[in-house]
Amino acid sequence: MSTLRLLELSVWYATIVLHALLVWKMLRCRLAGNYPAIFSLLAMQLVRSAWLIQYIYTPEAYRANLNRYALTILFTEPVLIAARAVSVIEIAGHVLAAYRGLRVLGGTALLAGLAGSLLVSLLLHSSEFTFSNEPAFWLRVLYLTETTVYTALLVFLLLLALFVLYHPAPIRRNLLAHGIGFSIYMISSAAAVWLRNQDAAQWTRVASTMRLVLSLTGLAAWVWLLSPKGEEETVSVHVPLSPETEQRVLARLHALNSALERK
Repeated sequence: MSTLRLLELSVWYATIVLHALLVWKMLRCRLAGNYPAIFSLLAMQLVRSAWLIQYIYTPEAYRANLNRYALTILFTEPVLIAARAVSVIEIAGHVLAAYRGLRVLGGTALLAGLAGSLLVSLLLHSSEFTFSNEPAFWLRVLYLTETTVYTALLVFLLLLALFVLYHPAPIRRNLLAHGIGFSIYMISSAAAVWLRNQDAAQWTRVASTMRLVLSLTGLAAWVWLLSPKGEEETVSVHVPLSPETEQRVLARLHALNSALERK
């Protein structure tokens, strides 16, 4: 077995272990009920990764089951993409829980981010829509959809992070863990898919390995940061403000929240 193949399998098994640890930790810490979308997503990813092992554990198995592997990805990835979008909305809901009216802005920002990211993605990837050198048409469509959605979700998380940084309201440590885990995963996925779309024949394997390694980093940070106390402990991640500025910012925030709740 080649060194690269050994690395790929090691990282794949490690991601399964970390997904299992996250699922177990959320159950043990009784967090599954607080974050049902995130828990469901992690459970689905765990099941799919474990299922796909039978198709890739040896080069011979991969070649013999290439169609089954591709079809599994093709039919499950749209579900996972949608689940990741719902999970990000769930994170936003928890972050803005103290400001119920502002949840409306969260949904609006997500829709605006999706629309804006779609336009940007179409402009950036317009040369990739030729499909002339693509061995699998529908996989390319899936990958283009994936990178577009993940870009939108990253934009949304960035807007949410800027909101939290500027408004002096501490957030729960577990929300920070979820945000870091999702951000690293989506950055690695978007970058890997972009690289793969440059030349599927040349970059597919490299992009897949890069995605696995970076995702493993995000999962490790996620497992390390998540804890039962994280639902009670808060972290201060906002930009330092003077007392006067802090009061003005909070006053505007409360006023906006009250106005939105009256609608």
